Amino acid sequence: MGETEASSRSEAWDALMDCLFAAGVLDGRGPLAERMAQRVFVLPSYKNVSPDALHASWRRNMRVSLDGIRSRRAPGPDDDDTPLREVGEMRARQGVTVSEVLQTSVTQQTVFLELVRQLAPSSPYRDSLLLELFSNYQRWSAWGMVALAAGHREAELEMQRRAQEHQDSFVQGMLSGSIAPSEIGSGAEAYGLDRTRSYRAFRLRRAPSTDVRAIERYLHITSSGARRNGMMTVIDGDLCGFLATLPDEPPQTAIGVSPPVPLHELPAVFRLATRALETALAIGRHEIVSVADLGLHPAIVADHDLGELMCDRYVKPLERLGASGAVILQTVERYVENGNRLETTRQQLFLHTNTVRYRLSRFESITGCSLRDSNALVEVWWALAWRRLHAPRGGSGQVDRPTRARPAM
Repeated sequence: MGETEASSRSEAWDALMDCLFAAGVLDGRGPLAERMAQRVFVLPSYKNVSPDALHASWRRNMRVSLDGIRSRRAPGPDDDDTPLREVGEMRARQGVTVSEVLQTSVTQQTVFLELVRQLAPSSPYRDSLLLELFSNYQRWSAWGMVALAAGHREAELEMQRRAQEHQDSFVQGMLSGSIAPSEIGSGAEAYGLDRTRSYRAFRLRRAPSTDVRAIERYLHITSSGARRNGMMTVIDGDLCGFLATLPDEPPQTAIGVSPPVPLHELPAVFRLATRALETALAIGRHEIVSVADLGLHPAIVADHDLGELMCDRYVKPLERLGASGAVILQTVERYVENGNRLETTRQQLFLHTNTVRYRLSRFESITGCSLRDSNALVEVWWALAWRRLHAPRGGSGQVDRPTRARPAM
């Protein structure tokens, strides 16, 4: 290309830019804004955005790329996309979806191309200049769309974080009793809870590998649907919350639950869910359990001093005898578990009846108690249960337990 031709082409470019600028196409004040108002600003999610605010941000967005387009260069690392990010953030807070934000940008390109074809002055270089302009404009549009989407995403994440903080605060307040009764109704309505239903407090131990989302799905406490089954948060490292209906499938880990109560009574029963969990973990249970399912085990777990006294009274004297004492304890434990049925115990241990009687007699002689005395029988059971609780997993003190059904609904 000769110097004269290059100069002529440059003059034709300047004439094109002047024409488009005068018509308000490049700065967003003229027909471009009008057509955008007709095609884009009527989208459903823009209903909460005033037309004046839309036009102001529109013109601001156009100014970001105006210099680059006029100077015939592509976006570079020194170009500041902050205004576009701010618009993306603003649209997210106004409820405009990211898809409609990007749809707006695509429509803008279409409208821009239509107007440029109509307004571009005639010249020998018209077609090649339009091709160059359209190509460069698409680069700036793509650069702007990335910035808009990034700003929108940042705002979404921030809003999600704040919403999660508010939800966590509500659940913690419900379980601790720090929410005023007058606020429970409005909070329940805001989070889709049914105040007329009863809810169970629950607690489960959160391991490093725990998939929280999977737990939410298992407990059916995601926010989808008209009414939520419950809510959950983290308290002292555990996953805690409340739910109206327990899942039918067995869990992967122990979950302590309380009896069902109205929402305002959850603080009083949350401690029962905590106690059920601690007991279940201590005795190796791996299902949904309440305190009622665990018999006297919650008391054994909680009252260490009494358990130690019972163990000293009924277990330690036999343990000091070594192997012979261990078989006596095993026989007594099975005998107590079988409801003092001699024949059942004999069959389970593959022993002669007289052998079972001898071992029971030896236990009574060494400990000075009678297994026919109901008070002594309870104390012996307590001592043996406390021994199992503190025995190494899989050790000789470990006895298989039947699995109880989950609490009735």
